Amino acid sequence: MSTYTDLVVIPVPKQKTSDYRKIAELSSKVWVEHGALSYVEVEADDVKPGKLTSFPQSVDLKPDEFIVVAAITFRSRAHRDEVNGKAMKDPRIAGMDVKTMPFDAKRMYYGGFTSFVGEATHAAGAVAAVQPYLFFRGRCEEAIEYYRKTLGAEVVMMMRFKDNPDKPGPEKVSPALDNRIMHASLRINGSDIMMSDGMRTGDLDFNCMSLSLSVASEAEADRLFNALAAEGTVQMPIGKTFFSPRFGGVVDKFGVSWMVIVQPRA
Repeated sequence: MSTYTDLVVIPVPKQKTSDYRKIAELSSKVWVEHGALSYVEVEADDVKPGKLTSFPQSVDLKPDEFIVVAAITFRSRAHRDEVNGKAMKDPRIAGMDVKTMPFDAKRMYYGGFTSFVGEATHAAGAVAAVQPYLFFRGRCEEAIEYYRKTLGAEVVMMMRFKDNPDKPGPEKVSPALDNRIMHASLRINGSDIMMSDGMRTGDLDFNCMSLSLSVASEAEADRLFNALAAEGTVQMPIGKTFFSPRFGGVVDKFGVSWMVIVQPRA
């Protein structure tokens, strides 16, 4: 699967490392939320000056600076333009003042690249070996709207039974299903979950499974956990555990079990 990658090379003052990392973590969150397949930033470890050119020479590196390279992957150049447009309009990014950035923007450089060897490993959009598929038995559209409001889910695609281009006859699929959701895909925190109304009715039962939702901060974990718990049932109150600075279990109003977790930092 070919991908498109933006590469950005940035000189960062060493005394502003903490400020820069906060911006990097926020940018990673924003770009992935808006559809980037992956967002990675690496800092220089073994980058010596060259005779003609090198990373240090390319940004006119000062003695009190180090180099950071960001790599952001997308499905295509058009997808890159779409995601970048949304990210730059996001209030968390649009509100930043270029004059107060913890680096010299005039000496950074960037460009877009098309892949031609190998495959990128990315957070979303790839074909996963195992992927959750939930059946809501007539409540799928309600569930989609609910997850959009509570978790900020993005609807990647949605198809009703009546839109099936190979629609089988009424003896196989009842016309009563026409307006129900045949297939949908939601993107939540950079991961895709598939869902459908299915062809059955009755009570929902998700007792044998749970979805793990990893977030970047304790505040975000609390926000999402409380949003799900508002109409659901708390299984384990969210709080600090031996394996995470924030973890909690909650069953939402559809009976889907969620484990909200902040992954510990190395």
